[in-house]
Amino acid sequence: MLNWVTPTLALSYKFHCPAPPSLTPSLLGPSDALQSLLERGCILGTEPWVENHWCLILWKLAGMIRLDPHREVIPEEKRWCWAEVIRQLLYRYERELNGGSRPALRQIVARDAPAAFPLVLCVSGVSWSEPGVTDDGLPIEPHPELEVTDGWYRLRAQVDRPMARAIRKGTIKIGRKIGVAGARLSSERKDPMEILKAYNTTKLVISGNSSHLVPWDTKLGFQRGPYVSTLHSLTADGGVVAAMDLIILKMYPIAFFEFFEDEDGKKRRDGPRSEIEEAQVNEKWAVCFLLGELEFCVSKLRGEIEKKTSRYESYIDRLERKADKIDDLYDQLEEPTDAAGVLAQISPSDAGWLAKHIRQRIESDQERIEEEIEKELRTNCPPRDVRSFRILIVKDTRTDRRPANRTAQLTVWDVLNLNLSEGSAAGAFVLGKRYLVTNVIPTQPNAWMDCEPGSEVYLSTRRDSRWTAIKSKSG
Repeated sequence: MLNWVTPTLALSYKFHCPAPPSLTPSLLGPSDALQSLLERGCILGTEPWVENHWCLILWKLAGMIRLDPHREVIPEEKRWCWAEVIRQLLYRYERELNGGSRPALRQIVARDAPAAFPLVLCVSGVSWSEPGVTDDGLPIEPHPELEVTDGWYRLRAQVDRPMARAIRKGTIKIGRKIGVAGARLSSERKDPMEILKAYNTTKLVISGNSSHLVPWDTKLGFQRGPYVSTLHSLTADGGVVAAMDLIILKMYPIAFFEFFEDEDGKKRRDGPRSEIEEAQVNEKWAVCFLLGELEFCVSKLRGEIEKKTSRYESYIDRLERKADKIDDLYDQLEEPTDAAGVLAQISPSDAGWLAKHIRQRIESDQERIEEEIEKELRTNCPPRDVRSFRILIVKDTRTDRRPANRTAQLTVWDVLNLNLSEGSAAGAFVLGKRYLVTNVIPTQPNAWMDCEPGSEVYLSTRRDSRWTAIKSKSG
């Protein structure tokens, strides 16, 4: 019977409570458990909270009993009973609601901890999408969705194709524990939520390349240190790899791509270029475009300002000879055809103030010339969009379980911005050295090989990738 207990079905399960022969035995369920907590002074307990933990406690107890059923015949060690459920509810109440210790999924949904932190979850449910047909008449295969738990709460999890394949094979199933890293939270709401209200609107998004099975006795929740994936475990469609422990076998020279945006908004790239070629292109751009455009902009803007200044200084001379409404009068001077009429009709009192106002505006315009030049340069001579990169040939360092049959061609973007160790030049990798790198993604999926000796796969860093040099034990 206990084989059928799941977190979903456990909610309808009730315990028999013995009664004297003259009375009918009663059935005790979640509502009775809440009443029992309230009678003990646990006033923070609510019906949703009790129902959530009731389901997970019964599911856990059923699994423990199936693992060691012989203890159930010993009265003082019996676990499948009302008293044990209440004891575990009281423990959870004291730890969480009274003691303030919040489980992993509750922290993630409340946005108090990143979903990307390494954690161990248990699969508590599997559901499938409805099959369908495309517009072309091709069948749409049902895709699975997981329900996962940290032992305290449950959340839905969106999986990619490699994980879906594992679910279809039965490798991932209800009761299996998986180590997850680099996950992200997908929610219809951007605000923090309470975990018991988030089930229908929030999902964890998990990638196959950053997930793996863990032993049955692994503790659930957040874990210390990163989960490191190996090249053997990666698939071309498995998404981001949270962390890898690699050693460099070969390095290619640093190269560059330059990116341009066409008139239709599409990006194209030019390259790759060597360091010497990039230096030549950059120098040519600086001399032929930047300096030439700067000279043109300065000459153009200075000419316009000088022309305007000369015209307004002639107004000043006429005003000072004649010597309020000052802003309105100044605006009327913008058009030379209107200026003559304004200057002819202005009173001596207004003329002095207007002359002073014009001088202040001329000084302000001259002070802004550098800003105008910079604005003109950004429009007529935009900065170059150039990214450096370097290709490394790498292999796994952690080969205790499987040999390092695979190597990877890893493209490191923005390599000149990397500071790998103190005192070293930017992007200065060391041949034969070991590094921990985070957040790399598969590339060239059609070129990936299997895991036989000598096979090769293709990876690339992202803007959020980070490198850490690992010292050898002898060092």
